[in-house]
Amino acid sequence: MVTAQILHNPAPTGSFEAVDGLDMFIRRSDPNTDEVSLVLVHGLGGMSTNWTDLMHLQAARGRASLAMDLPGFGRTSADPQGDYSLDRHARAVIALLESLAGPVNLVGNSLGGAVVTTVAAQRPDLVTTLTLLAPALPHISPSWEKLPIVLGILPRAAHLLSRTIGTQTPEERVDGTLTLTFGDTNRIPPHRREEAINEHHIRAGMPHIWDAFVSSSRGLGKGFIPWRQEYLWRKLDDVQAPVLAIFGTKDRLVDPKIAGRVARTISGGTVVVLPGVGHVPQMELPITVDRLLDAHILGQL
Repeated sequence: MVTAQILHNPAPTGSFEAVDGLDMFIRRSDPNTDEVSLVLVHGLGGMSTNWTDLMHLQAARGRASLAMDLPGFGRTSADPQGDYSLDRHARAVIALLESLAGPVNLVGNSLGGAVVTTVAAQRPDLVTTLTLLAPALPHISPSWEKLPIVLGILPRAAHLLSRTIGTQTPEERVDGTLTLTFGDTNRIPPHRREEAINEHHIRAGMPHIWDAFVSSSRGLGKGFIPWRQEYLWRKLDDVQAPVLAIFGTKDRLVDPKIAGRVARTISGGTVVVLPGVGHVPQMELPITVDRLLDAHILGQL
C-alpha cells in the first residue's frame, strides 16, 4: 500500500475494554492479534485519534499498535474517585501493559510523555523502548498559549473553562487546538480535522471533561516540583529502556530548549529537534516520526 493511501485510512474503530476499574476506549491497528508492539499515549486534551497516521504507518511495517484514551479523556470513562494525577494515569497504562503478551515499545506525546516516563521508571520490565514526542517535562516558559493550562491551577477552574472554551463549537475547539499545536497549519490534514471534530461532538455531553483536564493539568504540575516524588527529571533519569526524544522548534507548549537537558539525562539515548514543527510531530510529520521510531526500535539510531 502506498504511503499516500495509508495516510488517508480512517482511524481504527476502537472499542471499550475493562482496564483498572475503567471503561477504557482503545483503538487497535489489528484487533485480531494479542501481539502488540507499540502502545501510544496522547497528551493533555488529546485522544487516541492523535496517533492514527503513525498507527497505520507502523502497521505497514508489520507492527501492531494500540492507542488508548486516558482516564477522563476521549471516550474513556471518568475516574471513579476523580483522580487524574500522573500516578493515576500511569497506573492505568501499567494495568493495560500487564494485560498484553509482553513488553512493548512505549510512546507518549506531551502529558503522555510524562505518563510514559513515569511508567518506564516504575516498571522497566514492561518497556522495550521509550519514545517521547514533545514531552511535558519541567521547564518555565510562560506564554498566552498556555492560558488554559494556567487556568487549571485556579479555584473552580473546571467551571471557568466550561464557561470559556466550553462554549465553543467542536469545530472552533478543534481549529483552535490544531492552530496551537501545529508548527505549520498548512500541514493539517482536512480528513483528520473532520475526525477530530466528530470525536469532540461525542465528548460534548460528557460531564467530566473539564474536571479531567484541570485535574490532569494540576497533576502534571506536581511533576514539575523538584522535592515531590513525581518529579519528572528524576523519573527520566531512572528510565532503563533506550530513549528517543523528538522536539519541534515551533512548539508553543513545550520549550524545545529543554532538548539539551533531555540529552544529558538520557545518556546514550537520542534527541531529535525538527525545524518548523510544533507540539504534535506524529500528526504534523507522521512519515518522519515513523522512520525515526522504526530506527529506534531496531537499534539503528
